[in-house]
Amino acid sequence: MPAPPLPPSYKPGPPRTSVSAKPARRVFICDDDLDFARELAEGLAANGFEARTLAGNRSATDIFDDFLPEVVLLDLYMPPPDGFEMINHIRNTSDLKRVPLVLMSGAGTGILEVASRFCIARNMSLAAAFQKQVNLEEMVRVCNIHVRP
Repeated sequence: MPAPPLPPSYKPGPPRTSVSAKPARRVFICDDDLDFARELAEGLAANGFEARTLAGNRSATDIFDDFLPEVVLLDLYMPPPDGFEMINHIRNTSDLKRVPLVLMSGAGTGILEVASRFCIARNMSLAAAFQKQVNLEEMVRVCNIHVRP
């Protein structure tokens, strides 16, 4: 049996939201290894995060600017913009210049040390630096520390 029609004077109210609904905890995985990034995003999503990766033809800077992440997992060696260029872009984004950065690299610990000092010299919020392949549990732990509950 169909529902009766609504009266002509009916005006819908704002959509209802659950009181217990939590806002998404946004993590941007800025890595050109799309398979690695997708697996990491799936693992983070299973732990309550909304994760974005590089996808399609959009640049890393465009995704960052549109997504407004709470944490950035940043590969250092990528096609332009590379990790250092992304650090400078984030620093110049006034609203998010203190977003925590998690640096990642398969190139060795030396580059992680240089990038860490690069961030510190620019007064960036450095959350961690990891040699690839990263451990999902450790990444979830770091993200949990640096995003709002």
